[in-house]
Amino acid sequence: MLILALDASTPVTTVAVARMEDREVLAEISVSSGGPSGGASEALLPAVHAALGFAGEELSSVGRVLCGVGPGTFTGIRIAAATARALAFGTGAALAKNPTLDALAAPALSCRADVLAVIDARRGQVFARRFSADGSTTGISCMAPEGLSTEGNPLVVGDGAVRYRGALEGLGPIPPDGSPLHRVSAVGHVISADLSPVGADDLVPIYVREPDAEVRRDLNPWGRS
Repeated sequence: MLILALDASTPVTTVAVARMEDREVLAEISVSSGGPSGGASEALLPAVHAALGFAGEELSSVGRVLCGVGPGTFTGIRIAAATARALAFGTGAALAKNPTLDALAAPALSCRADVLAVIDARRGQVFARRFSADGSTTGISCMAPEGLSTEGNPLVVGDGAVRYRGALEGLGPIPPDGSPLHRVSAVGHVISADLSPVGADDLVPIYVREPDAEVRRDLNPWGRS
């Protein structure tokens, strides 16, 4: 049986195929469009089929569809969740979910026990989660990068760390901008996820704050531009 992991919470749409029994990754495809949702509506399904093709596997062999549920770009999260539900329904595979910040931190945790994962939330804010050396994990926060504080010296990773390097470099070391540790990967989901099955109704996006569309509606209740 296979794990099909997918995430579109950031401008990188990413898909991986792995074996369920040992989580060995057979293939990964990542596509960046530079757009706010990573072009997920056009990129996600082709990436799924490409990853399966590179792995030499068929969709019928998938036993678990693992979806990154954010936080991140609202459109991308919704597209990933809808795609995961459709794939699970079509194949009979079970669904599983994993926070995107956990996937971001997973590769960094393989080389350092203390990690601060930071995703650019736009509007001058970041989504952040701390993974400490004692095994504890904080909740997910959304705030201005200047508001983040931490004891110790965590490795700070993510596109939020790249964008707000000046505000965050006092918290701990930040890898160079081009480091793969700054990229959310489907492999990170394979490494870090609890694969316990969840129902389709439980595949709920982690938004942390109101979607941009809701904010615009509150500011402009009559729908006028």
